[in-house]
Amino acid sequence: MQRVRGHIKIMCDFILVCANSTLGDTMHFHHKSFLAAALTLGLATPALAAPAFEVTHDGVIDGSQIIDFHFNMDELQITITDSSTFLAYVIASSIGPTANETVLLLYRAGEFDPDNFWNNLLNPIMNNTPLNGPFPEGQYVLPVVANWAGDTGTYTLGLLGAILGWGPTQQELLDEMQSAGITLGRLALRQSAGNTSQGARGSFVARDLQSPLSFGDFEDGEAPVISTKNGQLMGNVYAWVNFNGFIARGSANDYSGSGVQIGADISVSPNMVLGLSLGHDDLNANTATTSTSGDFTYVQPYLGYRSGAWSGELALLYGQADYKQTSAGGVGRADSDVWALSIAAQRDIALSDMLTFTPMASARYGEEKITGKSGTLAGTGSTTVDYSELSLGARWTRSVRDTLVYTGLHLDYVTTDAPAALAGGGYDPDGLSGRVELGGAFPITANGDLMIGAEMGGIGSELTNYSGQMRFVFSF
Repeated sequence: MQRVRGHIKIMCDFILVCANSTLGDTMHFHHKSFLAAALTLGLATPALAAPAFEVTHDGVIDGSQIIDFHFNMDELQITITDSSTFLAYVIASSIGPTANETVLLLYRAGEFDPDNFWNNLLNPIMNNTPLNGPFPEGQYVLPVVANWAGDTGTYTLGLLGAILGWGPTQQELLDEMQSAGITLGRLALRQSAGNTSQGARGSFVARDLQSPLSFGDFEDGEAPVISTKNGQLMGNVYAWVNFNGFIARGSANDYSGSGVQIGADISVSPNMVLGLSLGHDDLNANTATTSTSGDFTYVQPYLGYRSGAWSGELALLYGQADYKQTSAGGVGRADSDVWALSIAAQRDIALSDMLTFTPMASARYGEEKITGKSGTLAGTGSTTVDYSELSLGARWTRSVRDTLVYTGLHLDYVTTDAPAALAGGGYDPDGLSGRVELGGAFPITANGDLMIGAEMGGIGSELTNYSGQMRFVFSF
């Protein structure tokens, strides 16, 4: 009798309802199993063969959690990551007289009330049948309920298009994407802007070797002071290739990138060169909650000007990036458009025949428009973040026969409107930090040089970064 009374109780309370049904809509079935009642109305189907589930979970209904005052359950939190493929199914269980007698219920996060389970219910109640959507991607509560009052036991749940647990909210994922995108873009731009500046200065040096007195206000017989050294230019084209890489680490996050940049310039006046560079970087970022990878391709025209010992460079960058973000909530994809402007100026001062001191200043500004495309970032729209970076410093260059070695000290000041308080462990990139550099250059052919350099930046900030480059120069 106790079984029968329990069975009648679930027929009264575990109603065959759709979302937002009321008690006035209830249909009662006496002295039938829950599955039989559902089959009578055509609202359920017999158990299906289990597909290849992406996630399986071994759970226990032990009586510690109660729904509707009488029935035992195991309340799970899940995140639907793919609405089109979502499926939840109890593959096997030891619950009920014939085993595998369970009911799956679905609620949005924060909308489940065990004492009033019919409120906010999203799915029809069916015994031991697959639960599928489509339901929007996001966070949900999934109670696994024993069909008979007082029953306990074990079960195995399979999930497709969903994961166990609640990952970061969509806003948190968007914040992480913005922070990762602008940090990776800032570090990549610092390298690319440095490469174009180095390219313009190297071009002038090569042209000086071709015609030492054709630039600036030098007196007869006085060679220009230089801070780089290249092979003699044979024609009007100066070309270079840079292989770059950087790593940045904070207390709860790290960033890295590697890529190649090529460029070439021509002389458009005695004191001016005009060039164009193309680049591609593979970018990565990791925090406690997300992992982001991306491909960044860009074009960067540049202009170099020199008058005597003074020189300056101006560069404009446009690039596009494709990002893939992985979190506990699944995979999201985003695109970004990047605009950036950089300007630099320096003056070479001869301290001796072999030593040059070069004070320098530079400024960089960048904007990145990030657009969520699919997965966990679908529907986030477009958002724009920006940053600016100012640098002051100096470089010492020593010439030893055909080889140059240099070292530099710099101060960098960064501001950005990207989110700093992140779910994955944020950092505040704003503020002042130090940077040191070391490198050298030497000829490898009559008209080609090799330059190797390394930097350590972010000293004194929350994100220390390391970068390196290998540069090949060709004059023809």
